[in-house]
Amino acid sequence: MNLFVGISRKVYSFSSTDRDAMIKKNTTNLFVASAIFVVACLIYLYIFMVYNRDQVRDQRVWVVHSRDVILLAEGALGLFEGTLAEQRGFFITGDEKFVYKFSIDKENLIKQTQKLVDMTTDSEVQNEKALKLKEIAQNYADYLQFRKDKFAGILDKSASSEDDLALFIQGITKVETLHDEFFRVAGDLLDEENRRLQERIKAENEKREEYNNNFISSLIGACVFIILTNWVIFTTQRRNLLESERLQKIEDRYRVAVKAANDGVFDWNVEKKEIFLSSQIFGMCGYDKENFEGSLLGLTIFLKGKNPLDSIHPEDIGHFKSQIQSFLNNETSEYNSIFRVKHHNGYWIWIHARGGGIYDQHGKVIRMIGSHVDITPQKQLEQRLRHEWEVAQNSNKLKMDFLAHMSHEIRTPLTTITGVAEILQRQTQKFDERIQSLIKTLSISSANLRDLINDVLDFSRIESGEIKLNAEGIQIDKLFQEILSIMSVQAIEKNIDLISEHNPVSNLIFEGDHVRLRQILINLVGNAIKFTQKGSVTLRPKLYDIDHDGEVGRLRIDVCDTGIGIAEENYELIFDRFRQVDDTVSKNHGGTGLGLPISRKLADIMGGTLTVSSVEGEGSIFTLDLPIRILNIDEVANDQIKSQEQIENLKSKEGLDEKKILMVEDYEGNIIVIGYVLEEMGLAYDIARNGLEALEQFDKHTYNAILMDVQMPHMDGLTATNKIREREREKGLVPTPIIGMTAHATYNDMDKCLEIGMSSYLPKPIRQQELCDLLKKYVGIQ
Repeated sequence: MNLFVGISRKVYSFSSTDRDAMIKKNTTNLFVASAIFVVACLIYLYIFMVYNRDQVRDQRVWVVHSRDVILLAEGALGLFEGTLAEQRGFFITGDEKFVYKFSIDKENLIKQTQKLVDMTTDSEVQNEKALKLKEIAQNYADYLQFRKDKFAGILDKSASSEDDLALFIQGITKVETLHDEFFRVAGDLLDEENRRLQERIKAENEKREEYNNNFISSLIGACVFIILTNWVIFTTQRRNLLESERLQKIEDRYRVAVKAANDGVFDWNVEKKEIFLSSQIFGMCGYDKENFEGSLLGLTIFLKGKNPLDSIHPEDIGHFKSQIQSFLNNETSEYNSIFRVKHHNGYWIWIHARGGGIYDQHGKVIRMIGSHVDITPQKQLEQRLRHEWEVAQNSNKLKMDFLAHMSHEIRTPLTTITGVAEILQRQTQKFDERIQSLIKTLSISSANLRDLINDVLDFSRIESGEIKLNAEGIQIDKLFQEILSIMSVQAIEKNIDLISEHNPVSNLIFEGDHVRLRQILINLVGNAIKFTQKGSVTLRPKLYDIDHDGEVGRLRIDVCDTGIGIAEENYELIFDRFRQVDDTVSKNHGGTGLGLPISRKLADIMGGTLTVSSVEGEGSIFTLDLPIRILNIDEVANDQIKSQEQIENLKSKEGLDEKKILMVEDYEGNIIVIGYVLEEMGLAYDIARNGLEALEQFDKHTYNAILMDVQMPHMDGLTATNKIREREREKGLVPTPIIGMTAHATYNDMDKCLEIGMSSYLPKPIRQQELCDLLKKYVGIQ
């Protein structure tokens, strides 16, 4: 029984209960995730608000700090004034209580300025001012103490002297100086600190406003998020409900479709080794069983101990396993296999299995889902058609064997006819011109008939692709004269004009099989005469698509008639063997129906085509189109093949008074022969016996052309040619024609020469005429 079958689309779905459970689970998961996200947002909001509150609090601390600094500075000013007033009171009254207060305020002034220094460490400028105040205060306090101790006796006027009084007055001036300096520095400090206080109050207000705004916006955002979360949950539930209904419809539609198509379905979980098989799979194999879902071991138990793989045909089991393994190994994108399975009643049925897969994140197949189709009726039809085709082929072979046998028997009397024709042909001088013409026609016609019989005998070889073509020179004028001579008798009998318009290419000589080409044209002209009652039959050749070197082109020959014509739907019918348009054609015009099929197959073998275009009641045009190798291109189309590169090359050499050739050849005999040819052509030449010498000569002289041997010691001709082309490109020179010469005359060698940069190619042994023609072409001599 087939286990692992497939289809190219996913066809197996969950049951409605499983789907509803999955939808409910997904909704719950969404709600839980949303709740967690809301809690996370609230926590974030709390942390954010605490942080902003701390920022406001920190800003408040700096405001208080600035105010404390201002109070300390103002207090220091008061103490400074107080110490001076208390000393003056002592000097005036002599009361010791002023001395006591003086001592206390002096100590407090020093401490307060020190504290001021400690509180201004956050600002280097303010701290310097505080240090300055401390220094002034210390000097001020020390001097007041000194003055008190020194001039306490001034109160006793009897003990004082004029010097002490003058010194006392001088001290008053110093005190006033210290007093002014202290108040100036303290004023600067207070001004700066008041400015900083205003900035900090402003920053505090901004932080407080930011705090309030953030608090309000966060509350609004939380409310909006909660609303959106509830909306998402609602829409998700609604979408899940709609999706559940849609999937249910798809499942119902699929279930009905599978039941109607009677295709088996499976779902194989590769990782869990669990499988689902539909009842149709069992039904195809003759088992009355319901769907199975479980492990592979459970399937064996379900089948009462039978191994499912044992039901596959022994010849197909290897292919079956390899196809599954290829799919599991990602060697194929789709599982597709045809194999035989044993039916419960003992006969074999054909299964076409197709399937796809589900992949993990690493691209590994984790599930195979598919179905199979019973294609036994199709396979039986294929076998019946194959048998009928073999019978038809055998019948055709018998027919061809019979035709070949009969054709061979015809050759016996034909030998006598051709023998007499040859005898008469050798004695034509004994007859007048009229008889000579008849003998010539008889000789050509008998030869043509013999060729046709040989072609009929070769028809089986044409069918099997064993026919061989002979390569020979074909002169188109001679070929067409033969056609006209052979077919003119038939044309005259029907009073039809037989015309050949081959004058534009009358000198053309090309390589081909003369006999096969003449056979095709005689078939075409014969058919044209046969189906033309009045008017003419015209042969119209045309040469086109000549390549750069003028060696290869295409020859198109149109055979035009003014006959009965052919309906378009019968174009291909006439090229079927033993077939004609209808029975009346065979009765009225005769023929076996082999001429056109043979002609088309011969055209195919030659690499060409044979096509037809026609208008009923007006006539037909049969077109033979062949690729040809031209043997005398200089006589036929010399003007068509001169490339722009050759013209420019000749122009670049026009300024040279003497035509000079560089001959690169290591064999002395060839040097002598080629040198003789060059001298006869009036060309000067230098000799280089390897590629290195050729490069040296090329650097020293200018040449109209280079004859380059390919195989030489030290440096071969291909390497030398490549280096010459590189130097020409570097110096911006016009490429010098380089003609390759080699004894390895294969197409591969020719391609190498042309690819490396040679202009043309001559195979050895070199024909002198070919060498002369190439030199005339590239050097520009007459």
